[in-house]
Amino acid sequence: MTLTGNGNLPKLNLAAADGARAEIYLHGGHITSWTVDGGVERLFLSPKADFSPGAAIRGGTPVIFPQFAGLGPLPKHGFARSRAWELLAAEADWATLRLREDAASLAVWPHPFVLDYTVRIDGRQLQMTLTASNPGPGSFSFSAALHTYLRVDDLRTVSVDGLQGLRFSDSANEGKESIQNEALLTFPGEIDRIYFRAAAPVQLQDMTIEQTGFTDAVAWNPGPEKCAALKDMQPDSYLQFVCIEAAVIEAPVTLQPGQSWTGTQRITIK
Repeated sequence: MTLTGNGNLPKLNLAAADGARAEIYLHGGHITSWTVDGGVERLFLSPKADFSPGAAIRGGTPVIFPQFAGLGPLPKHGFARSRAWELLAAEADWATLRLREDAASLAVWPHPFVLDYTVRIDGRQLQMTLTASNPGPGSFSFSAALHTYLRVDDLRTVSVDGLQGLRFSDSANEGKESIQNEALLTFPGEIDRIYFRAAAPVQLQDMTIEQTGFTDAVAWNPGPEKCAALKDMQPDSYLQFVCIEAAVIEAPVTLQPGQSWTGTQRITIK
């Protein structure tokens, strides 16, 4: 059963037996809250997030499909994060949402598709599984990501462990490629990096972030200057989150008719 949320948009609340909670908007298939331990919020949602139809909600976990960022001819990050999804099935602690092609999507990306997105809360873990299927007569290729905004105590005191040795594209430096030589990724300013072949779990504060199916990972924080320029962020919001995104970017997925692909991101609190 859906409820009415911000902007009069339909939303769904999940509640696990152990007290964990999650909130999901059908707009964008967007998780906007995940709490554990009696209400401790683990995702960042901007106080100025726009819940208007057609807008992308700032924070939580936007679903990126079928294009990452501006790496292609579509609008930035594709269209899935700003479309109305269908609630396919749900129980107390999980829900599956679906997005399919329509006239508007076919006008910009001429492919029939099915996206199924299952969100599950279990103990101190949030699991998000995205499945893309090709029901059409021709093949298509896509990129995808789960653009997860993880709440942190203070950006100036946190670091990400588990990225050392990985090759990355530095989107904040015109896409220049480098190797992560440092053991820890810190955030002295804007960080916008696509890490390739990121198979190992990473650690942020007391959170372990794992992924399967997704081949790449993105670490992002806009830093003070870019954050201040974002109309749906407060100037100091950058201090409250780090985005660790499960992604498939460098080698887009190609699906032949009848094929499907699945990627999962799991966040576990110690």
